[in-house]
Amino acid sequence: MHSAATTGAAPAPVAAVPAALLLVVLVVVVLALAAFGAAALRASRRRARERHGAARTDALTGLGNRLALAEAVTARLAAGGPVGLLLLDLDGFKEVNDTLGHAAGDELLVQVAASLCAGTGLPAGGTSGGGTPGDDPAAGAVTRLGGDEFAVLAAAPVTAAAVEVLAKRLLAALSMGDFSVAGVQLDVQGSMGTACSPADGTTAGELLQHADVAMYAAKRGQLGVVRYDAAVDPHHGGNLQLLGQLRTGLSDGEFLLHYQPKVSRDGGALLGFEALLRWQHPVRGLLAPGEFLPMAERTNLIHTLTRWVLMTALQQASRWRAAGLAVSMSVNVSAVSLEPGLLGIVEEALALTRWSAADLVLEVTETAIIADGPGARTTIDALRARGVRVSIDDFGAGSTSLAHLRGLAVHELKIDRQFITDLTDSPDDDVIVSAVIELGHRLGLVVVAEGVETAATAGRLAALGCDELQGYYFARPLPPAEALAWVRAEGLVVASTGAVAPAVVD
Repeated sequence: MHSAATTGAAPAPVAAVPAALLLVVLVVVVLALAAFGAAALRASRRRARERHGAARTDALTGLGNRLALAEAVTARLAAGGPVGLLLLDLDGFKEVNDTLGHAAGDELLVQVAASLCAGTGLPAGGTSGGGTPGDDPAAGAVTRLGGDEFAVLAAAPVTAAAVEVLAKRLLAALSMGDFSVAGVQLDVQGSMGTACSPADGTTAGELLQHADVAMYAAKRGQLGVVRYDAAVDPHHGGNLQLLGQLRTGLSDGEFLLHYQPKVSRDGGALLGFEALLRWQHPVRGLLAPGEFLPMAERTNLIHTLTRWVLMTALQQASRWRAAGLAVSMSVNVSAVSLEPGLLGIVEEALALTRWSAADLVLEVTETAIIADGPGARTTIDALRARGVRVSIDDFGAGSTSLAHLRGLAVHELKIDRQFITDLTDSPDDDVIVSAVIELGHRLGLVVVAEGVETAATAGRLAALGCDELQGYYFARPLPPAEALAWVRAEGLVVASTGAVAPAVVD
């Protein structure tokens, strides 16, 4: 008998997936991947912006840093138009760190940053709109370069005069600001250099370098604000070459003196001459002291020049005196030469020329006296003890302080020409000059006005009681022979120190 075979059930057929559903799934996956990619890209870009911002931001103050400044200046230059750059260095900041600690120093820097931003009308971050410096090429910016150095990019439009006004305004705001750290009220002062394109540089690097040179010039001379001047930049290629020619020029007899007369207030008596140094350069022609003396002051050559000027001026004065032209001789002395060794140079010149110390006037700038402080006073005291008269030149041009006049052994105050030039048109200048003359007389000093160029100015100074006048209205600086001819032509009474001598001139 056969048994029936057992067989399993047939498998159920698989349902086909619709093509439309597959397409939907694929689109969803692609969109999801795209969204994920976009989010990742946005995050990457955000992190890149953050890294970019961090690399260009000063962590302490929140201002832009040196890199941000360079990019901002470059963007402004590329946009066209002039660029004005201001570089600030705080005076005495090291003492704050040393005395109160670095935390206090950091707090002061934060406060200074806020003062600079307020002074330029910018928000706390130092840029308009809080963006990165350079985002708006026309906008200004405040940055911190490191330590106690800050830079300000002046907002457009830019002129050299406007940049100087801004610099003075920012310094004034600092000096009058309310700065307090670690419970101590601080008096904050600074020195600022400015540079403007294209005259002072055409790249961000050049402008920053030249503003730095100007800033250190301001700091050395305690001048507050100084604009870059290639003529006094020791790193300028042309000046390096000129410096190398100075010593040769002196040995080759290329230097000479011109003499400008000083007359009595009524213009009727010749009181003396001021010897003014010139360099007859074989290629560049006649150079004024401002074109070469700043370079000489950075070398020992300044002492050689000082000795040459003293000897030459006193030799000329001795020749004039032998001919009956008995007047005092004034010689300018560099701030660098205002040191103990100056007395030895003066002693040598007086001995070799047999000139009277009482008829020698050494003119030193107000800035030189302030910059050197006690050292300058010691030298001035020694000169005065020797019988030499000392004049404060350019009075009012620097950081004038009456404290520097107190007890200073000087004989003469020479009012800076900036107050004389517009004297008859400026009520403010008239008040200042009148006050200086009164101050000088109360201190027992002779008061001299330089830069007298018109009869009206001479008349007003005479009315104010100024003792001596000097300027182009009477005569420009003249070579010796022309100076002698001028005296003959004018027929002035020739007066030596405190005495009137016959007007015999040969």
